[in-house]
Amino acid sequence: MTVSPRPPQIRPADPAARSEMLRLLSGHFTRAEPRGRALAYVQALLADPTRASAAEIAAQAGAVSAWSTQRLLTRTVWDADLLRDSVRAHVVRRLGTSAPCAVLCRHETVRAGTSAVAVTPAGTRTAGRERNTQTAALLCYVSRGVGALVDRELHLPPQWTSDPARCARAGVPPERVRSRNMADLGQEMLEGALAASVPIGWVFGGPDFADPRLRQWLCLRRLPFCVELPQLPGQPAPSEPPAPRVDPGQKESWQLLSRGLGTFGRPAPGFGLTLLARRQPSGQISRFLLHASLSAPDIPAARAMAAAGPAAARAIHEADTLAGLSSHQVRSWVAWYRHTTLAMTAAALRLETTPPAMGPGTPDPKEPDRSGSVCP
Repeated sequence: MTVSPRPPQIRPADPAARSEMLRLLSGHFTRAEPRGRALAYVQALLADPTRASAAEIAAQAGAVSAWSTQRLLTRTVWDADLLRDSVRAHVVRRLGTSAPCAVLCRHETVRAGTSAVAVTPAGTRTAGRERNTQTAALLCYVSRGVGALVDRELHLPPQWTSDPARCARAGVPPERVRSRNMADLGQEMLEGALAASVPIGWVFGGPDFADPRLRQWLCLRRLPFCVELPQLPGQPAPSEPPAPRVDPGQKESWQLLSRGLGTFGRPAPGFGLTLLARRQPSGQISRFLLHASLSAPDIPAARAMAAAGPAAARAIHEADTLAGLSSHQVRSWVAWYRHTTLAMTAAALRLETTPPAMGPGTPDPKEPDRSGSVCP
């Protein structure tokens, strides 16, 4: 899917934007100096999101050296999780609570070298340098077809959790040095959102979040969800004929495979578990497990939940390209969380004041879907 970013809705020089930044940041810094550095950091990300090294951000902010930026990300006393909470509340206020969806996403960033926290070899080299990846679980809040990032967790691969000394050098807290998969991180973020009374109408996630433990937890919380199941090696297309020649105007199609799936877990009272298949216009087929009210039509509910996926992908793409989410050069655990949270702040401040009204591209999963394809 090709994601086209919307044009910026605010500019960092706008008085209203600056006032909103100050409001979000002011309660998290007791002194004016670090508060000013954080404000300058967010403004620099919005001004040129492709240049997010400490030196480049310091230059954008008019600082004499990169030391002030490095200190903001590593030594200054402030809590990135508390700022995350403020960003999350800001996003919910801006986007509203119409058919709200929480979308769990896997996000990989290419890194040069092996010194950055949580990197794992990607098996490729560019210009003679080894390329590595850094993987995070991201939580997007989607309402009325517009999404924004509201949480983030960095994934520690086995090469790191089995090496406490390496984790210590990168500043990973000892209590975080344990094996957790993407679904574990996704559940942690959902628990935090629910504890903060974030309205969640349903949950959508890719194959990384199809873990049975997360599915059962969602069932126990009586949360509707739709998760894409991992593709099985050599798995045939589920009861479908061979893919025809792709028609550019062809829509995606959904097929009900089975209901009442005891092997996939125990649904909440009044809910059912349904296995569905989705065929893209390209001919690619994916399987989805749906947990929804027995009164909800299966295929329309799955279509509506899956419609939140492109909105979340667009939000992540915009955070990357317009707010510097992945263009950092930080190495430590604390610096990663602080930069990512400040980038989330910048991305949240770009949200439109009034999101578009619900239209045929963002149906309510509780209502019959008459719109045909919902994914671009």
